[in-house]
Amino acid sequence: MAKVHLGCWFIVGLALTAPWCRAGDLSPRDIASLIDERLHVHGEPSVAFADDATFLRRLSLDLIGRIPTIAEVREYLADDSESKRMRTVQSLLHYGAHYKNMATFWRRAWAPQADTPEFASLADGFELWLAHELQQRTRYDRLVAKVVTWDANAPPQGTIDPSGFYLANESSPANLAASSTRAFLGINLDCAQCHNHPFARWTREQFWQTAAFFAAPDHDADGKPKLPKIRVPDTELEYEPVLLSQDKIAWPQKQELDSVSLRSVLSDWMVTEKRSYLAKNAVNRLWSHFFGDALVEPIDDLSGDAAESGERADLLAELAQIFVQSGYDLELIIEAMVQSDAYRLASLTAGPPQPASESAAVSASPAMVRGLTGEQLYDSLRTAAGLPPERSDVGRGSRPDRRNEFTSVFYVERANGAERSISQALTLMNGSLVNELCTAANNQMLASVAASPFMSFEEQLDTVFIAVLGRHATAPELAAVLRRFEEQAASPQQKLGDLFWVLVNSPEFNTNH
Repeated sequence: MAKVHLGCWFIVGLALTAPWCRAGDLSPRDIASLIDERLHVHGEPSVAFADDATFLRRLSLDLIGRIPTIAEVREYLADDSESKRMRTVQSLLHYGAHYKNMATFWRRAWAPQADTPEFASLADGFELWLAHELQQRTRYDRLVAKVVTWDANAPPQGTIDPSGFYLANESSPANLAASSTRAFLGINLDCAQCHNHPFARWTREQFWQTAAFFAAPDHDADGKPKLPKIRVPDTELEYEPVLLSQDKIAWPQKQELDSVSLRSVLSDWMVTEKRSYLAKNAVNRLWSHFFGDALVEPIDDLSGDAAESGERADLLAELAQIFVQSGYDLELIIEAMVQSDAYRLASLTAGPPQPASESAAVSASPAMVRGLTGEQLYDSLRTAAGLPPERSDVGRGSRPDRRNEFTSVFYVERANGAERSISQALTLMNGSLVNELCTAANNQMLASVAASPFMSFEEQLDTVFIAVLGRHATAPELAAVLRRFEEQAASPQQKLGDLFWVLVNSPEFNTNH
């Protein structure tokens, strides 16, 4: 059994059981200790942690969407203090790139249609709006409410707004019902749209009752608004809005009834419903982002048996409760996840796996190797080449001729798989972007390293390793590269470019591990 840290756990226990103690009184480290205890990270013989270079690379990719720069790697590796992980986490959480990275994450979860050519233009304003809200530390429940209750008839405030969510769903009540429940609650109603499934929790009637919240109010004979009735296509069936929980609704006064007030009822219920779908879904999706797989799978079906009695359902429920009690503080939950020892587990362990403790309900396992998204790959290539690492764009409108084209080729629905398609591999090997970056004329890192009078050739090679892989070259690697280059008559600058090409095409660069 893992050893319990009594001082920390006394605080955690109070927060989870005493109504007078707020989760906001907990530090991220307290919550991280809860995660580690529940996953039995401590005290198990099979547990191995990633080294400093691997951890910094993983953290940078997850929080700011790119690999660390040479300077960031050198600074972190030279820091021997015990607090360096905590300080680096807190620093990256306040980078502008963090808010842009998480804006892409939430937009992709909420409006995945914008990753298709048909709706690609809708991502720009939505992601800019999300980045602004996240930087203002808008509570997660308020963030969702702003999307659900967005008023399409209000005077336009420019192009930075959540309208992309509605446009991606073609403003269809049926599409909006399916997307809203999936994106914000982790409830999959899609199959119920057409029929009742004998093993499904949700019915066709409930689907269309939810869709009715997104319909425009009807009007009575006197012209006063009344609850809408939505007709099921190709039938005579009509449904008024009813909550999935069947709770009684206190409707707005007739004179105040409009589309926004209708959706406000739905939005308020999302926050107050007893199963905490809103909080569980947010925590589950964040866990998937930082750990590869969600605590409960499938990620868009928290109403299934796995969410009630699955292997990690209790941990999801505890973290969701903390999230609610904290005031839906996204930064608190994110920091807790990446401060945990579970987050810094190695992806590879030495020797055969050891059996978990008999008392462990969940055992520690190696970190999942994840594929990079198109955005991570593009921004990391630029960072490795010494080009400005921070994204100057957020959506898909700034550089359609390069960035958007590249990221669309490397689109992945979930990063918990690391496979590359043949076309993606060929794009990395032979594409114009990588080939350009292999020359000093387009690669500031190569140009400065090749021109440095204070570096030996071995040090120049090692610097390329740091720039691309975020670590020093090992002695066998350096020896192998030197042997290979001894056989070539190319200039030192060209050799450095060849090494850059080899490393960016390696699995180590192409994965988050």
